[in-house]
Amino acid sequence: MIVPLIIAIVHGIVMGKYTYKKFDAEKNLLYEDVAKDYPRKQVKIISGKNKISAYIYGEKNSKGLIVVAPGHGDANDIKLYEICYFVDSGYRVICFDYTGCYTSEGRAFGGYTQAVYDLDSVLSFCDENPDFAGKPVYLFGHSLGGYAVTTVLNYHHRVDAVVSASGFDNASDQWECSIKRFTGPAYFLIRPLNLAFIRLKYGKDYKLSATEGINSTDIPVLVISAEFDVFYGGNKSPIYEKRNEITNDKCSFILMDKENHNEHYSYFLTDEAIAYQKSNPQNPIDKQLYMQHDKKILQTIVDFFCKEG
Repeated sequence: MIVPLIIAIVHGIVMGKYTYKKFDAEKNLLYEDVAKDYPRKQVKIISGKNKISAYIYGEKNSKGLIVVAPGHGDANDIKLYEICYFVDSGYRVICFDYTGCYTSEGRAFGGYTQAVYDLDSVLSFCDENPDFAGKPVYLFGHSLGGYAVTTVLNYHHRVDAVVSASGFDNASDQWECSIKRFTGPAYFLIRPLNLAFIRLKYGKDYKLSATEGINSTDIPVLVISAEFDVFYGGNKSPIYEKRNEITNDKCSFILMDKENHNEHYSYFLTDEAIAYQKSNPQNPIDKQLYMQHDKKILQTIVDFFCKEG
């Protein structure tokens, strides 16, 4: 009885309420840092019993709409590096906070699948909004966001192309991987109890799958993976590892294996940013440099959307 209780407590903490007290604003951009050059409009979207906050950037842009899904525990602000690049490239962008996170309602985030439910609600809003009619809709997400943007394809919204970076395949496998990281070889002793908890907690959606989402459609999908991803046991991302199970012939893959740019997020960063982070800079930290994104990877995403749009 003790082990399942501990697992439930740990899950509750990891999937709990996220506020700006947990956001490292000394190292990462806040919207106020870019507000002058990137105006946005806030909208409230009903997701389940709560209203989540979404933000629309580049309202005058006409190339299409990019919906950006954040990672686990991330505020929408963390994606400003990508958002600004997409807006500068001529796209409208929507990014949002998950239920229970930052500017959205909800007592807690709750679990991995909540990201899919929230993205489903955002896309329903886009489907019904005449401002987005007749324009292509693209999805981009990293980590938990990479899981959400592919898994939501099971719900068959109007989506023209997807880029999933470092995403996992389903809630069950990812929670197993997370517990295994902290328990090591002892995991095999508690695995049956952990699996029982997952099935009870997530119900029928414990295996809600990114690869099944990709296979449920014939739209173009780009899967990006790091070579050594600590969040996946030092392996490649789970979606990438299941590439032989993907039957969508419009799904392509990129493996980021360049030295110093081959981990969960490092392939998005420039050499200068990585060197600056390793120097352990003290306040005031240059936030633009600390998380400076490599324009090559961002342009790869834009080019993929442009080609498929």
